[in-house]
Formats: sequence, structure tokens, C-alpha cells
Amino acid sequence: MRDTLARVIPLRAVDAETKSRSLHTLGAFYLRQGFPKQGLSLLLAARDYGVRDDALERAIAQAYLLSGAPKQTLQILDTLEDSFENERFRESADLIRSRAYLALGRVEEARAVFARIGDK
Repeated sequence: MRDTLARVIPLRAVDAETKSRSLHTLGAFYLRQGFPKQGLSLLLAARDYGVRDDALERAIAQAYLLSGAPKQTLQILDTLEDSFENERFRESADLIRSRAYLALGRVEEARAVFARIGDK
């Protein structure tokens, strides 16, 4: 038992990017398992480490949506609209945006965003 404990890396020795990626992975796992609020808290903790990642921001937006907060989802997506470098991230963000509009009862806007995805 002591030998195992001696090999454990102290948390302070791990860099911020590794901590952020670990929390991101764990948060995404919680989302997939149906625990959006727990996943959201882990994803927000991952963002607190200062690592800028489009996948993390998209996951946070999805977690807000699944947690029943479509307004916060749209706020996150509005701030990130031009920052998505990858077309795949942009399309998935549009899908999340259309679902948030639908959750808010803004059906026409949801259809317009969804149609824009299909046109690409």
C-alpha cells in the first residue's frame, strides 16, 4: 500500500492544461450519463484553469441547455460565434443554438438556424 501511495503524483505537480482536460473529460462523461448539472459544474471548473478550447465551450453550452437554461446557452454561443475555427464545431454549435431557440419557444428562429445547417 505504501508503495502505491509513493507513486501518486501530487495534484499541484500537474499543469493547468492537464487538469482542465481531465475535468473536461469527466464533465462530458457526466453529460452522456444523464447528469447535466454535475457535468456543467465540472466543465465550468475546467474552464477556470484558463485553457481556451472550442470543444470545452461547446460542451458548456450543451450542458446549460441540458440543465434547462437555454438563455445561458444562447449567451455562451453568442460570445463564441466567431471564435469557432473548425466548421464541424460551428455546425454543432448551430444545432445547439436551434435546440435552445426551440426550448424558449422561438420556433421560427430554430427552424431558420436548423435550415442554415442543412444548406452547408
